[in-house]
Amino acid sequence: MAGQRRNILKTFFGVSLIATLAPFLSWGGFLYRPERSAALRQRIANIKDLEPNSRITFSYPATGNPQIDSDPFRQYGLIRLPTGEVKAYSKVCVHLWCLWDYFPSSREMQCPCHGTVYNPDTGVAVRGPASLQPYPTNALPELELEIDGEGNIYATGLKGRVGYGREYRELLQPLQQLQQSSPNQEVTVYIPLRDALPTRTALEIVRSYDVKPVRIYGFREMRVERDGRTVTEREWMVAETEAEAGDMDAVYALELATRPAEAIKIAENRQVITVMLRR
Repeated sequence: MAGQRRNILKTFFGVSLIATLAPFLSWGGFLYRPERSAALRQRIANIKDLEPNSRITFSYPATGNPQIDSDPFRQYGLIRLPTGEVKAYSKVCVHLWCLWDYFPSSREMQCPCHGTVYNPDTGVAVRGPASLQPYPTNALPELELEIDGEGNIYATGLKGRVGYGREYRELLQPLQQLQQSSPNQEVTVYIPLRDALPTRTALEIVRSYDVKPVRIYGFREMRVERDGRTVTEREWMVAETEAEAGDMDAVYALELATRPAEAIKIAENRQVITVMLRR
């Protein structure tokens, strides 16, 4: 029953999180959990020190007190994607509050307890139990980030509520505003797919809209020998034309040039998580 028993979470972290098991906590307890959404500018790392397709774990807001900073609700994962972009999400899975980890080989955030998988472009659950939860409880809270001229990455505030979720459909609001004010303006949008699709399938989706591909993000799978075993590895690739994308085995996202109304229409496609305006 709620409140009768909790396991102790032991977290060891610096630049990486070693322990991933979190306590089973009741939803009743969550309802009274204080929000930590106050804006606070905190330096996290320098982008020059992060390899593409890697992640570090940090506490926010950090107090300098190890006991306080080890609270799972203060743990965040900063991911530098293969595209070079950086994203930071709460480590607390929105299903039952275990802590996810990032797997560069598959470019996925995975929760070890019940198998929820999150898309790192958006923090939205795409497989597993959290993906079946209603919006907005199917997306990880996200930290707002700034990068200064020297490459220092700062967290400046939290969007969403840790353990509960985040409204990610607000990403469509700039497009909706442009649709009203400048309907004929050409925009560039980023389209993260729920799951990586065979290249031909992804391009067929694109061709069904009035858009022009700007960049296509995907990978090619290779069989290599490692430690006496044959394993599959992915080579992450970027193409600027459909012809260049022919070398890819699968596509996970696209940048498209189009008009606001068409971009909003694409967001209705079930293969697409959301549509993000590039600035």
